[in-house]
Amino acid sequence: MYFPASLLCSVPIVILQIENDDDRQFVMELYQQYKFIMFKTAYNIVEDTHTAEDLVQDCCITIIDNLDKIRGVEPCKQRAYIVSIVKNCSINYVVKRNRRSKYSFLSENEQVFDGTVSDESVDDRLLQESDIESVRKALLKLSERDRTILRMKYFDQLSDKEIASYLAIKIDSVRYYFTLARRQLKAILSEMECL
Repeated sequence: MYFPASLLCSVPIVILQIENDDDRQFVMELYQQYKFIMFKTAYNIVEDTHTAEDLVQDCCITIIDNLDKIRGVEPCKQRAYIVSIVKNCSINYVVKRNRRSKYSFLSENEQVFDGTVSDESVDDRLLQESDIESVRKALLKLSERDRTILRMKYFDQLSDKEIASYLAIKIDSVRYYFTLARRQLKAILSEMECL
């Protein structure tokens, strides 16, 4: 099986953002130990390399959110718990993807590449279709930086250049933080939908 280079030599940014050193080290060790089985599990369900990579990143958020539970599990059972998280995230993704494709049609302004809707348009539609109260609650769970970038992009409709100037960061950083914030918001909304 092909393992993407990003999986082989990097650590998801969400792990690096953990403030507590012990928690960050614990999650990094879990990730290093189980990243291949996480990817393989996700890939076997979604059958797409890029989607499987994204799901592994999203699962890291779920792992961080459930850190106390994972620490309470015996080390020999941690693998099963993590695989269970990846399976659930992957199955939820497939169910939602199938539901969307069954009941939606492409609008004229959606970008199509190789027969699929671009990730950004799917994310935007997900945010638009979520009720306002859910989005408000999900936004409160994001960091101040992520909330600010999403507000500037979606509500203030500022360009990347304007956001970069306002926050005194590089344009590439704006794009990176925006993508990360959107993924985290999407994961939180998906998790809230499952509850």
